Amino acid sequence: MDRRDFVVASTLALTLAKASSAEASKSAPVAGADASAGFDGAKLIATSGRCVSTGLICIKHCEKELAAGNKEMAECLRSVLELVATCDTLQKLAAYDSSFTRDYAKLTAKVCSTCAKLCDKHAQHMEACKNCRDACLECEKACLAA
Repeated sequence: MDRRDFVVASTLALTLAKASSAEASKSAPVAGADASAGFDGAKLIATSGRCVSTGLICIKHCEKELAAGNKEMAECLRSVLELVATCDTLQKLAAYDSSFTRDYAKLTAKVCSTCAKLCDKHAQHMEACKNCRDACLECEKACLAA
């Protein structure tokens, strides 16, 4: 297992742990609940975590394609780097039940939409792009519902 595979596996494990923890605590009232109450934080945690996981795999894929001379992947790489950073932050805000989660989710929806459009160009013939696109679309939907 190389370093990237370890990071992807660790991120996925943390995502699942956070999602199940959030799901378990959803039924219990939270002391000091703030403006972020009333939406599905667990869904945001899970979908943004999936974006991070598939995004990390996509970054590795883009780097390999660029090294092989496929310059089309440069724009995709930049987009997925932004996606991973944005979704990682959203996942944390949702897990912390931050009062900024809803506002940040709206920004994240735009980042996910942009990345999905770029991934769609390659989704027919590159599995990493298809998986990233699908995760982006799912996260975008959850963000818009927040």
